[in-house]
Parts: sequence; structure tokens; C-alpha cells
Amino acid sequence: MASPAFLLVFTEPGSDVSDEEYNDWYNNEHIPLRVDTPAFLSWTRWKAADGEKPAYGASYDLESYAATKQAPYTTLAETRSDREKDILRRMQLMDRRHYELYEGPAPPPSALYDPATPAPYVVFVGVETKPELEDEFNKWYDEEHFPMLAKVPGWIRSRRFVLADCNQMGQDAQKKQLPKYLAMYEWASLDVFETEEYKAALRTPWAAKIMANVVLKERRVMSFLKKWERPSGKL
Repeated sequence: MASPAFLLVFTEPGSDVSDEEYNDWYNNEHIPLRVDTPAFLSWTRWKAADGEKPAYGASYDLESYAATKQAPYTTLAETRSDREKDILRRMQLMDRRHYELYEGPAPPPSALYDPATPAPYVVFVGVETKPELEDEFNKWYDEEHFPMLAKVPGWIRSRRFVLADCNQMGQDAQKKQLPKYLAMYEWASLDVFETEEYKAALRTPWAAKIMANVVLKERRVMSFLKKWERPSGKL
């Protein structure tokens, strides 16, 4: 059975596309087409809570990475409306990343987890370490980092993914090297970052060793904006 996959998209409308036009297109055309596409299993939009750009994010659970290489998934790009083509041409950036689920241990979600209700906040952390430390890097995540964060009050769920492919569209599109691994942390509040439990998870000797050998890192903090459900009986 193929591993589940994940699509993460960061978007910045820019000065040539108003937020009103952008959100109307995203909410009423872009996502609904994906709700009707079998490869997609969830649809959630996020907004920057860290003051950084791109200002918007969207995350999608996918049936598998293989499903992204065949119809009807590929048909979405082949049959874009004139409106969508025009917005993609004018917008500052659409940064799309496909991932496969990392096959390693992870703590079960906390009692705060509700599969029908997205977390109020999510943190996306992309990290890549030196190749010679990759095995230890994964061991640290599996044996220390994830388990310690799972004890932080307000923690909901953590997941890890491995980058499969990426591409960019828009006026600022460019080839960009991305970290191999993505960690997604779901939180009930941003206050968790001030707790002693959270700070302790970042300050262990093992964490210091791992972080000292990181070659690529990115971190985004986002708040929940909107989610969709597939109508009962469809597909």
C-alpha cells in the first residue's frame, strides 16, 4: 500500500492581486475543484501568524504521491480556467511542495485532537542536516524531540514528511532548494512557546548537536483560516 502524501502550498497575492480577489478565487474556485478530486483527503487554509511572507498557506492530505502523477490530479493543472491563469500570472508567488509521510514513530495525538476540527495554530518546520548525521537526526526526532514536545501543554499533534517534489509560480517564482524533511506541529495556542516544557525540548544537548549541523532550515507559524469537507456520498 502506498504511503500517504501531503501537499503544502504557500501563497503571496502581491500588489497586483487584491486580498479580496485572491480569497474569492481560492475559496470559491481553487479549493472546490480539489474537494471534487479523489486524491485529496483534506483541505485547510492558514494565514501567517508570524508576520512573515508568504501570507497564506494551504495544506492537503493526499491519498499517495503516485496519485499526484496521474489523472484526475494532473487534470487540475491542464484545465485551469482563464481566471486562474490570470491570477497565477499576476500574483507574487505560489510555492507548492509535495511530501510523502515519514515512516517513523510518532506520539499519538493528544486528547485535544479532533479530526473534524483543525488546530488553531500550526508550525511548519523544514530542516535538512549534513548527510553523515541524517540517521542521528531522524533518531533524535523519533526518540527525543517529538516525545518531549508531546508533553507540552497545548500540544495537539506532530507529523513528519519527506520532500518529493516542488515548484513555484508567479512573478517571484524561482528555483529554490528546500529542506528534505518537514515537521508539522499543531498547537492550541501560541502561548505554548513560553512554557518551560517547550523551551526544555529545544535546549537539550542532543538538540544542540543536531541544530549545529543543520544546513537548511525554515519555520512558519500560521493560524487556522478555513477548512472544507467533501459532501457526504460524493466520490
